[in-house]
Amino acid sequence: MRLDSQSITLHLHPRQIVSLPQADVRNVSVSVDCGSVWITQDHDSADIVLEKGQSHRSRRRGAILIYGLSESEVRIEDIAPAVAGTAHA
Repeated sequence: MRLDSQSITLHLHPRQIVSLPQADVRNVSVSVDCGSVWITQDHDSADIVLEKGQSHRSRRRGAILIYGLSESEVRIEDIAPAVAGTAHA
């Protein structure tokens, strides 16, 4: 997958993983438009589960994994230029 803008919407299937590689991903926002996802980030012991209508903004550096718990639509916003073009699923 290639991220070419400051915002992208993804459709995740159950058990599908999207990885935002380690780079300066501070201030990346993950919002769930439908479904539910689990998020974990390197160097952060707090895992997060988001459901429809919820969002999370990363406050630190480290790779982010987004795991689909169900069919989900996820918006990723404010992606740093260093990350755009390098995320993969």
